[in-house]
Formats: sequence, structure tokens, C-alpha cells
Amino acid sequence: MEISSKILFALLLPASWLGAQRAVDVNLQAPPVGTYTVENMADINTEYLDYCAVPYGSGVMFTSARGGKRVFVCDQDLVTGRFSDLYFAKEDAEGRFFSPDMVSGDINGKYHDGAPTFTPDGQTMIFSRNNRDGQSQKGLIDLKIYAAKLNRGSWEDVKELTFNDDDFSNCHPTLSADGNLLYFSSNRPGGYGGMDIYLSKKAGEDWGLPINLGPNVNSVGDEIFPFLTASNTLYFSSNGWKGMGGLDVYAVLMGGVEASQLLPLPAPINSVYDDFAFTSDKRELKGYLTSNRPGGKGQDDIYRWNFNGVRPQLANVCVVDKVTGTRIADANLKIRPAEETTWSALEQAPKTEQEYVVLYAEKITDKAPAFTSCEVKVPVVPGENYYVEVNKAGYMPMRLLATATEMLAQPEYLVPIETSRAIAFTGVVRNRATDIPIPGSTVKVLNKCTNDVQDYQTSANGSFTFPLDCQCDYVVLAQKPGFAKHAKLWKTGEVNCAEGTATIAMYLAPETDMLETPTTELEVGTVIKLENIHYTFNKSNIRRDAAVELDRVVELMKKYPTLEIELGSHTDARGSDSYNERLSQQRANAAVKYIVSKGISRGRLTAKGYGESQLLNECENGVECDDATHEQNRRTDIKITRLEEKGVRY
Repeated sequence: MEISSKILFALLLPASWLGAQRAVDVNLQAPPVGTYTVENMADINTEYLDYCAVPYGSGVMFTSARGGKRVFVCDQDLVTGRFSDLYFAKEDAEGRFFSPDMVSGDINGKYHDGAPTFTPDGQTMIFSRNNRDGQSQKGLIDLKIYAAKLNRGSWEDVKELTFNDDDFSNCHPTLSADGNLLYFSSNRPGGYGGMDIYLSKKAGEDWGLPINLGPNVNSVGDEIFPFLTASNTLYFSSNGWKGMGGLDVYAVLMGGVEASQLLPLPAPINSVYDDFAFTSDKRELKGYLTSNRPGGKGQDDIYRWNFNGVRPQLANVCVVDKVTGTRIADANLKIRPAEETTWSALEQAPKTEQEYVVLYAEKITDKAPAFTSCEVKVPVVPGENYYVEVNKAGYMPMRLLATATEMLAQPEYLVPIETSRAIAFTGVVRNRATDIPIPGSTVKVLNKCTNDVQDYQTSANGSFTFPLDCQCDYVVLAQKPGFAKHAKLWKTGEVNCAEGTATIAMYLAPETDMLETPTTELEVGTVIKLENIHYTFNKSNIRRDAAVELDRVVELMKKYPTLEIELGSHTDARGSDSYNERLSQQRANAAVKYIVSKGISRGRLTAKGYGESQLLNECENGVECDDATHEQNRRTDIKITRLEEKGVRY
């Protein structure tokens, strides 16, 4: 997918086109409930580029290439076009716009000017402009961010912001409602891809060092045209996240530099074409959008949108001691929407005890992000209910049902927790056939009071220990590859808590038909293809089927402490060579990160991305193959780089 011409005109002069980017697949949750309507603003659009409309005063300020200034040709690869300027169109009582006028003052120069944002008093404009005074080491005239003052209807006293640089672009600024936070796009070094979104905080009359918003917002692609609303919802466009096609509009709720789960906006906001520069009024019920979708008047047109629905709001949450009221800053807090099928409904569903306890033990609440309280800002949708879950050493686990109304009704929603009456719970996992302890087993322990699940690994003698709340029942699930799962429902009402300890034994039956006989003897230089390590197209996360295979590698490395390996990751041929090399490196890094999370030292692991350089089949560039055949190339191998033990087989 090639980014359309306004990105060229909005970023660099002269410059090559930004390269094709393929979407990275991520797990996106549904946007707020509601519908949008979209209408072309025929009153102000032309056959040229018209984009980035921002509500201002009694009308709209926008960027347009209608002015007639033409881009000079510096080399044969540059596509000629027109420079952009800022225009203002006044809106009448019927919602119609008068003929636009070019913004007056020292704003519109000989190059590109556009993408404005305004301080709360409307007296200062911050906007993008091509650098007038210099060029980068590559001979490019990058974009910079400038500020101008309003003086009797004219924008004057234009000054460059101090974090600009000749060697990269800063553009598309947007201010917070109080004027103290400035979000913008930049391709400065150290980002995640092409253009990333950054935050700078007001520091007196200046602006602080920009901070990258991180991987919740930025991808290997381009994130551009951010817009921040009064409710701290940040809208931006990206071609790096999985969307409908081209540039798509996304939203996150911001708490400074912290971003909530990414939300893609639905159709008709997003389309298979480029959709960007999403802005709104203060109530966030209507605003503007730019798109090159069919049916417009020119290359890019401005559209008006209206919203009918409910938007998330940020609730401030804090955990406190129930008796003393002391704020507990390091409690583990989870907040997630209440499911239609509640835990009590699951509990009442007809099933055998074994099915029941396995269901509970495998029902992990991993959809909710874990926060450190207090002063946690959590997005909630008015009218919805939420489970609030808290865990803290020395306190009883707590789970309650709260409404969004309750959480938003006060400046800070306080969650009280009580001191725990816990005893030491000790268990051991054994082989049912031999009664020998099984080290390295995974034990999942679910607290039925809170539905919180904790994972443990058994030690060399097959044991595990955790604190048990005497007022709650537990489900314990033990598992290990090659064995059948074993689960128990542990009723603490049957335990004498006065003794201060409780014990439990778990037995895993071998599943001989699942065991594979090791056939490969390992030595330095041996390369083993991990048969089940495949990846979804354009994704680098570890799938469940891949985790099982990596767990075997973990067990091997725990058994042989001198073993050191290289994890080499490969992609299929789709996408550019450089992009696939980056993606494969991300996949190799993800595999290493997973193994490290299981207790293996990072120093024993090397991550290497080979991109598409070592395909296993004929699916090269230009060869059509189905996804199953392409998937054979999306794999991870391990190469032995050190091993002092002899006779090791895999």
C-alpha cells in the first residue's frame, strides 16, 4: 500500500515517497457503542488537496493546496504538485460554509504550512511548516513545528519550537485542553517505525524533551495527524496497525504518556482508502475527517462526521486500607467489563467436577491490563458494569462489581481492602505412574473469591508454595507437556487454619501417545526446526501452539545448564526485504522474551532475524501461494552455540 500524495506534501521537500507498509496484526477491542455519519464538505473542497480541518472560532481552519504555488522539481523522481497553505471558512447558522479565505499574517510561506492547533485562549497557533532556513544532511527540507501569536486578526511573531532539528521532521501538533501538553508526529531517531507520535510538556515559555508514546500507539509503520480532545482521547491515523486499508483512524485514552487499549474507529470513518486528520468539537459529537475515498471533489477531501453513541471516560481509581484509609500505592489492580456470562452462572452450569475445576483453572482474566495503584486512570463507558479486582501481599484478595456511574461520580474512586488472614499452602506434583516428583510443572491456582489466577513452577523436588486465604476456596490445576492435566477444588473451610499450613498433592498421568522419542543428538552447530513455531501473517507475538513448543526448549535448558542457543526467526516473502528483516527480528526477540519469562538467563539466548532470506519452498517474491504454504516459511529454528554436556538428545 503506497501512501497518497498528501503525506509527501505534508512531510518533506524534496523527498521520496514513503515506502509501502504492511499492517501489523494486533488484538484490537471493539470501539465505543454508537454510529457515525459522514458527509462530504462540498462547500469548501476543491480538485486539489484539502485536508486537516480543525474547529476554530465560528468556523473551520484547514489546509489546502488550492493556492496555485507549485512545487519545484529538484530531481526526476519528485512528483510535482502544489504547496499547501492555511485557510479559514466561516460557518453560518444553517451549518453551511462561506467561501474560504487564506489565513492572514506571517503564516503562509513559500513552502508547506498547515495542521494547526490552538492554545485554550485561541491567541496562539502551533502549526507545521517546512524549514525555511536549512536542510538535512540528506538534502531534505524537513517539517518543523512553529508558534504564532494573534494580533488584531493577523497571525504574527512566528517562532520555531526548540526541539526541532534539521535532520528529521516534527509535524502535526495538537494541544491538550489546558495547553500544557503537546502531541505531534516525528521521524526522529529512536522510534518504532517511520513516523511516531511524541509528547512534549510545557516548561515555562519553552517545551520539554519529547517522549515517545510507546508501542501501545506507535508501530513499525507511520502514525500521523494526532488530535487530542478535551476528554484526553487521542485520535491518530496509522498504516502500521491492522485496519480496513490505507491509513485508518484509531483512538486511545491518554493519561499523560500512558495510553489505554488501541481502538479502531468503525466504518464509515474508516474505509479501504486513506482516512486521516480526524478532529472533533469540544463535546466530541461532531467534527472533521480527511479521506481520498471515491465520490469526492479532488485528491483528498474534507468530510464532516457526526456521532451517536457513548464514549469512554477516565475514572481515577485508588486502593486504600479499609481500616486506616492509608493509600496503597503498590497493589495489583485489574478492572474489566462485566461479562454477560458471570462467574456464578459458570459455577451453576451442569458439568462434572473435573470439567468444572479445569474450566475455572483455565479461565484466566488476561484481557484486563494490570495497573499499579493509586492515581490509576481507567477508561470506563457510562452505563456499563465493571469487575474491580485487587491483590496485595498481606491483604485479602478482593473482587467487586462496580458501575461506571459509581466510578465517575467522585474525583477519586476508592477501593478498600482488608488485611489478610493467610496461611502457607504447600503442594507437590508427582508422576502418577511412578510417584516421582515432577520438576518444571506449571501450576495454576485460582482464588474463587476474586477469580484471580496465579502461575507457579514446581521446583527440583516438584513442590510449590503460595499464600492461601482461609476465607476463600481455590482451584488448583497442574500440567506439563506429555502428561494429562490434573485439577482439584480445594475447600479451605475444611482446613484447620489455626495450624498455619495446608498441603496438597497433585498427580499427573503420563500420556505415552503424546511423548515423542528424542532422535536428534545435540552438539554445537546443530540446527533444529521447531515444528510448531509458526506466526500469524504480520504478527510477532507468540501463539498458544508456539508456546507449547518453546516450553520444551525451556525444559531442555533447565535440564542442561551449559546449553546456549540462537533463536533464528524467518518470514515469508510477502513484504519488502527490509520490512521482513525487521519483523523477523521482532519475532526472534519475542521468542527470547518468552523463554526468559520462564526463568532462563538472557545471557544464554541470542535472537537473530533472517527475514525472507532462507525460504523453505517456492513461495518467493512474485509467486502466488496460499497462506498455509506461506506459513511454512514463518518459523523459528534453534541453533546450538554452546553445550558441554554429552549425549544430549532432542
